[in-house]
Amino acid sequence: MTSAPRFSVTIPAYNAETTLAETVASVLGQTFTNFEVVIVDDGSTDETRALAERLAAADERVHVVSQQNRGSGGAYNTAVRNARADLLVMLSADDLLEPEHLEALDAFVAENPTASIFTCGGWYLYDDGTRELSTLHEHWASQRECTLNNLLSACFFGVGAVYERAVFDAVGGFREDLYAEDYVFWLLALAHGFRHAYLDRALAVHRRTAVQKSADELRVRRADLRAVTEVMNSGLLNEADARAARRAARRLRMNIAARTTLGGLLGQTAATRVIDAVRGRRHGGGA
Repeated sequence: MTSAPRFSVTIPAYNAETTLAETVASVLGQTFTNFEVVIVDDGSTDETRALAERLAAADERVHVVSQQNRGSGGAYNTAVRNARADLLVMLSADDLLEPEHLEALDAFVAENPTASIFTCGGWYLYDDGTRELSTLHEHWASQRECTLNNLLSACFFGVGAVYERAVFDAVGGFREDLYAEDYVFWLLALAHGFRHAYLDRALAVHRRTAVQKSADELRVRRADLRAVTEVMNSGLLNEADARAARRAARRLRMNIAARTTLGGLLGQTAATRVIDAVRGRRHGGGA
């Protein structure tokens, strides 16, 4: 049996026939080559499975697992359980890695032996081909580490996050009954005491549209509240973090109430614009 690769890039794929090939190509084009790709076809009803199998036939580093639909959390769990590396990379089937992503993260992991979770900066890619640098990390990036308190203020862990298998084992995998399965996973990981390290380079790309942003915003906030509630009830928090979690829950409830009220009056797209404008003024124009 061949030795385990340095990285396992885990890709859950549901009805991703239009984006999966480009996503996988962005991984196969890495300057660092000691990796495998684990694609989980999560019960797709289009040609995703057939496409994934063609990609696997063309490159022995690509492996495909098919299952009945279990959602993103269930697909990530299956991917990790079929992965061989100790360093796991999260990648959605419509997102991309810059060519130097794995090479840079490989060196960064070695430079930060006390950390178990590693993220980098990234770009938003819009339908018209334009890119926008993500600013989600700006309020804490100077620390080069996100604490649980930081993460309670805003979910930021973006595309191409890398984490050690020990994190997955300690948390117990991804929740399969929550929309915000990644957020609650990271919250619980930090609550367990795992440290995060941030690489200030834009090495990943997240596809995003204005329609998607406005349509999903209320659902995301409700899911975030459930995630914060989960970590509050985990029994893992010290008093300071518990206070921060309660503050985060209050902020989210107020945000949800505002979006629900304004959405009923203006529609969700207009409500999102209004709330984002107010937040921008409050935070000096930051995200």
